[in-house]
Amino acid sequence: MVKGKTFQGHRFEADEVEGEQFEHCVFLGCNFSWLDLRECRFVECRFYDRETEQHCQLQGCDLREASFLRCDLTLADLSRSQCLGLAMRDCQAVGINLAQASFANQITPKSYFCEAYLTGNNFSFANLESCLLERCELSNNRWQNANLSGASLVGSDLSHGEFGQFDWQSVRLTDCDLRGCDLPGLDLRRVDLKGAQISEYQQQGLLETLGIQVFP
Repeated sequence: MVKGKTFQGHRFEADEVEGEQFEHCVFLGCNFSWLDLRECRFVECRFYDRETEQHCQLQGCDLREASFLRCDLTLADLSRSQCLGLAMRDCQAVGINLAQASFANQITPKSYFCEAYLTGNNFSFANLESCLLERCELSNNRWQNANLSGASLVGSDLSHGEFGQFDWQSVRLTDCDLRGCDLPGLDLRRVDLKGAQISEYQQQGLLETLGIQVFP
């Protein structure tokens, strides 16, 4: 276990991170790109410095079964990483880049399954373009201004999420659990919500977008 250390401008090598657990560590402008981080665990670590705006590079990493708990991943670049089974909980992830990250296990050319546990995170301004996150745990996240263009969240648990300034038409949401979510700008005429779950109190706002008045 590595605990309470600060790394600045460090390019990590495979033998420094393989299967390692980091707690209360600070990474300033560090580079983990293309490393095997399978099953690595980061607890209350900081990957961003607010004064210098230095962030970390983790693109192309193997993050299968890795976990980040209560970390600051602001602006971190995790694009093109292997993320099947990734757990990210209660993290500050504003502007994080997960574009083209893979959360899926391709069984055959036409069959696959996804696995991810991304809960309680601040994904404002995050980039999850084209991500497959189907039937995953995605509850209690903030998604303000997040880019999910071409992404598929089919069947996922999105309950109690916040969706300000969100492009509903750019993402697949059938069979999702949307109970307890803030749903501003969601127009049922333009978004396919077949099989989705909502709470009773959410009906009024959604029907009003269709010009239907709802009375108690």
